[in-house]
Amino acid sequence: MNIQILPNWSKKISLIVFFISSVISGGDDFIDGYMTSYTKTFHQGSDIFKSYFGATTIHFFSVLSIVALLIYMLAKEKIEDDYINKLRLESYQLASIVILIITILLYSFSESLKLTLDYFIISFMYFYLIIFFIKKRLD
Repeated sequence: MNIQILPNWSKKISLIVFFISSVISGGDDFIDGYMTSYTKTFHQGSDIFKSYFGATTIHFFSVLSIVALLIYMLAKEKIEDDYINKLRLESYQLASIVILIITILLYSFSESLKLTLDYFIISFMYFYLIIFFIKKRLD
């Protein structure tokens, strides 16, 4: 079964959208982490992007980055054959197993840990893309 419905050029567009939306949605957190490590004291938090765009727009950009990754995952490779489909399936299976193991370990060590769904979605997509990239380059 072949579910790649998008042409190869959509990979480039989705990467551009992903990087722009990630910078906008995570810019304040990056600045806070950098300032805290740089000054070695607790930094109160910067709201540069949030004050400019607003909280609702920041949330929209974080959802847009997830959609851009999904578009990248669904786009065809330059050479699409049965071997690439096999690599996609293996990468999907391995990413699913890794995320399930991480989730079980997180839950077993800390029941009070509160994570939203986007952490698991983003980590699954990252693991899938990393595993697919490594498998494609090694084989």
